Amino acid sequence: MSMQNIIAIITLSWPLILFFYCFPALLLNPIGPIIGAIILGIYIWYLNYKQHTAAINGLLYSPSGAHKELFESWIRSCNIDPTTINLKYAYTAQQIAMAMGNLVIIDPTCCSICDEDASNIPVINVFTQMYAPNLNTLQKQRQDSHKELLTPAAQCFIFKHELGHVADNYSYKKLWVIFTIGTVATYIAILVAKLVIPFNGVLAICVGVLVGTIADILLTYASNLLFKVSAEKRADIFAAQYSSIEEITAAAHFFEKDQEIINIHKDPNDLLLKLPLQILSGHPDGTTRKTYLLKLAAEKKS
Repeated sequence: MSMQNIIAIITLSWPLILFFYCFPALLLNPIGPIIGAIILGIYIWYLNYKQHTAAINGLLYSPSGAHKELFESWIRSCNIDPTTINLKYAYTAQQIAMAMGNLVIIDPTCCSICDEDASNIPVINVFTQMYAPNLNTLQKQRQDSHKELLTPAAQCFIFKHELGHVADNYSYKKLWVIFTIGTVATYIAILVAKLVIPFNGVLAICVGVLVGTIADILLTYASNLLFKVSAEKRADIFAAQYSSIEEITAAAHFFEKDQEIINIHKDPNDLLLKLPLQILSGHPDGTTRKTYLLKLAAEKKS
């Protein structure tokens, strides 16, 4: 979890502290902490939903001409009506493509299938001027390797993977996971703060915020392992169902190579990077991903 997220948690704690300051009897009532936790959970859900909607509405550039027709043909091949899918171009911070609601975002800075589409020029210009100069060594290496290793077949599979997330309503499920994490972490923080209040009120606030932050971090990692990993695998299975053997195999080898680059550039002093990728980000390890994708490809042959 980034420092920005931790600061956000601390900032969100103050409305709850003010709430119980105004209604101290609720804190002593067994139902009070539950009410407070749910209220803050709903607020966190709302903030994330608002951010999610703003991100979708803020994207301006869409595929055009033959490129739009290509993407729509891929959508139809997955038995999805293209009119139900919104397509946009944007820099995805090296995620290649993303799904948000019914929106699929394609990153033209690394997807060669977009090279001839004039609609992506503003996105390329923004990336070149604002993002590229600030990339670290790993990010620069991955950016270059994505452009080199992402074959059209692999790009097709990854696009269908994102369609799998849309079909699975992943974005909306993720919002409810965020609500659950926020509510449970807040409830734990309130219970711990209640134990400390008899000794010192200010200390109780500090301990409650600290415990809430730690609980949020641990629950987020748990959700990565229990929710995101399975969601990623479901999206891979969806993509494999509607992809050719060549596309599945190309994606499998790309994920393996990408993982090799990540491993080479890991900071040995960063303790968080010692955690399995499944816990840290919720994505399968590239080598593991290659193994089960090649198995899916082999099943198509039989």
